[in-house]
Order: sequence, then structure tokens, then C-alpha cells
Amino acid sequence: MFDRKLSQERLLVGIGGNIGSGKTTIANELRRYGAKIIDADHLGWSLLHRNTAEYRKLVATFGRTILTKGGQVDRRALGRAAFASRTSLRKLNAIMHPPLIERVREEIGRNKKGLVVVDAALLFQWGLHTEMDVSILVTAPDRLKVRRMVESGLTEAEARQRLALQESDSKVWRKADFVLENKGSFAELRRKSRALWNFFYSARFQNIKQARAGR
Repeated sequence: MFDRKLSQERLLVGIGGNIGSGKTTIANELRRYGAKIIDADHLGWSLLHRNTAEYRKLVATFGRTILTKGGQVDRRALGRAAFASRTSLRKLNAIMHPPLIERVREEIGRNKKGLVVVDAALLFQWGLHTEMDVSILVTAPDRLKVRRMVESGLTEAEARQRLALQESDSKVWRKADFVLENKGSFAELRRKSRALWNFFYSARFQNIKQARAGR
């Protein structure tokens, strides 16, 4: 049933979704099957080593309370400061997003073969979905997003505040080629991830691509 070769040298897949949606879990499952993952969150934190331009701008904007005793950026402290208000979040985004988008594009340029997945919460807000061969929005009910954020170490109040400051799924879902609902168990999400992998290599996927190209 499946043609186990991609129809092109590189298939670039973008996965976006709010905090707690489960997008990174899906990306990690695809990694297990052999996909190369470009993790925007990881790239973002790599910009924050001491004395980088971004580090200096963040300290100037939010103060030294975002630093550990050793002078490194404390992720939780920065998160609390940035998500305190829309104004604070805009300040963080103005500092971090331009260089981060550039880094993501650099990584895309380095990976020219196989299934390459861009794991980026703000894939659609950045407009990067237009540069993908396929874009996927991962959604989940707000109650599950909050629960997952609490399990990661946030308080419920912090989780709800972060969710309130993010753009709702309903505002971006029309931009996505596919929407994946994550409202079940981890086992179900793993099955959906495996189905995605099979789909990307299937004749059905190639037929859909050709039909879209012919519009």
C-alpha cells in the first residue's frame, strides 16, 4: 500500500500549536521513526548564552531578576516576567523572534534530504507555514493544555495566564494544511504520530499534493 520513498528529496513539515498542545511529543515520535527535527524552542534558548546580544537585551528589558545566581537566564523567571502582560510578551517577542526565525531558516537550509520537521509553537504566527511543504496545527482542549502545563511545573494561575496571552487555535487553523486533535491518551497520540509518518510516505499523500498543485 505504501511507497516507502518520499516523492521528493526533502519533505519539509511544520508543526505548530500552543503550549500544552502536544506538538513536541508528536515531533519526538517522528524523530523516533527517523525524521530530522528542528526544535525552535531549543534554538531559542541557545541564543541566550551569557553576553549574546539577546542576553543583554533581555537583562536590560526585564532586569537581573531573570538570572540565576550564576548569571545564566532562568527559564522560569523569564517566563514569569514575559507572560506578566501582553506588553511584556511583546517586548520578549521583539527581542527573540527575528534572530530565532533566522536560526530556524538556517537549520532548514542545512537539512536538504529526507523528512525534516520544524517544531515551532508560533509556526503560523511567524508565517513560516508558507515555507513548508506541509503544515500541521496541533490542538487540544484548554483544560488539557492547562493540566499539561501544571504537570511541567507551572501553577494553574500561571498556566491560564499563558494560555490567555496566546493566539487561539481558531485564529490560525485555516492556515494549516492539517489539524491534529490531541485530546486523548499518550498512546493515542503515538498512534496518530505513526499514522502521520505512514501518510507522508503513502501514495494517498502524493495524490493529495498533486491535486493541490493542480488547483
